[in-house]
Amino acid sequence: MMLRQDSPVRETSLPAQVYSLTGLTGTHIAADFFTERKAAAMKEQKIRLLIVDDDREIGSILHDFLSKLYECTAVNSAADALAALAGESFDLIMSDISMPQMSGLEMMPHIVTLAPESVVVMISGQRMIESAIAAMRAGAFDYITKPFELAQVDAVVRRALDHREQLAGLRSRVTRRDAEKQRLLHALDNHDFVVYYQPQVEIQSRKIIGAEALVRWEDRERGMLLPADFIPLAEDTGLIVPIGASVLRTACEQARQWHDLGLADFCVAVNVSPKQLQEENFLKTVAQILDDAGLGPEFLEIEVTETSLMQNPEVGIKTLTRLREMGVKIAIDDFGTGYSSLGYLKRLPIDSVKLDASFVKDATSDPDDAALVMAIITLAHNLRLKVIAEGIETEDQLAFLRLLRCDRGQGYFFGRPAMSDEMTSAHSKNHHKRDVDFGNKPVVKEISAAGNLTRAA
Repeated sequence: MMLRQDSPVRETSLPAQVYSLTGLTGTHIAADFFTERKAAAMKEQKIRLLIVDDDREIGSILHDFLSKLYECTAVNSAADALAALAGESFDLIMSDISMPQMSGLEMMPHIVTLAPESVVVMISGQRMIESAIAAMRAGAFDYITKPFELAQVDAVVRRALDHREQLAGLRSRVTRRDAEKQRLLHALDNHDFVVYYQPQVEIQSRKIIGAEALVRWEDRERGMLLPADFIPLAEDTGLIVPIGASVLRTACEQARQWHDLGLADFCVAVNVSPKQLQEENFLKTVAQILDDAGLGPEFLEIEVTETSLMQNPEVGIKTLTRLREMGVKIAIDDFGTGYSSLGYLKRLPIDSVKLDASFVKDATSDPDDAALVMAIITLAHNLRLKVIAEGIETEDQLAFLRLLRCDRGQGYFFGRPAMSDEMTSAHSKNHHKRDVDFGNKPVVKEISAAGNLTRAA
């Protein structure tokens, strides 16, 4: 037997046996369900439900049924419900849609104000699609009509609570994201982003000819953070644009300082994000930074990844073309891990490709990787492009790349990312001895988060 569907005209009283729990179809099914879950549920803090229905017998049945798993409160009017919400919190509200004085629909704006994290399920005595649509438009999660089985009530309640949990998780992620965004903004204002430099070496002469600028976040609570710890959020929030501009400015100013020290041939490479490339004022920003720093555009190399270009290839290619016309050099980073089609490569206005470290790592031990490295270098040179090998860590790797006439290289074999003063010292030593025997010790040592020199691995 099911709870009786009300007629369009509400009846204020019905025979008690109609609502008898022992006569309800589905009760025996629910009983087994409760037996299995009751012990586990008792160990946890019970979820709180508010049941609102001016039919006291329906309210009582729902209260008795749902109280086996949840902490339930049943009231008979919207006024009593709003009074309860003003003083207590509830996870789920089950409300009759058409109570006198104030209906469930009319109560919804008050629920949003008093209990914004509660999920609402509407109950109606009219099986009409208009009522269901009205309930959903008002903000209810679900809608059930009488007559209904108690097993159906249980399913609706569990589904609504699952939805509430998902919403809570989403709100939590949004809250954490907003908090991290504020931390990023605070770091920008406090100049907590610092730039490290990893040397780039001309492979044939072993001369340090430039450096790649790598951003770090000197977080005062969590220590030194690497790009992987904050760049994705910066990209997602758009803060990568001011952060990227700050890194570009710092790197160009540092390059100019190196020139003033007599290192006139020194170039600096800076990674640029897809969002920066798509910024309307990016070209003006680059031009202004170069002008302010007094750095010639030929001493700046912009690095972009193949994947980032594909987010909006037409805009990206147009921007790179304009940069190259300004005299700025362009390099494709992580080459070989993205799209890398010959037609695509031919279209790009670039000067260099950066051979991904994953290929260099096993090039001296894996014939397939060796063949790939050889093919990429040959292809690039045939297209009149230079090749920069990343991730060089051993003498054997350097010798192999030198044999293939790779143009430039970087990696721990030459030096770890370091502060600008250490880069200056390393270049000065290297500049006076063109064919330095690097051995297995890097030219530049690692700088700890505290700013102290440590023994490089």
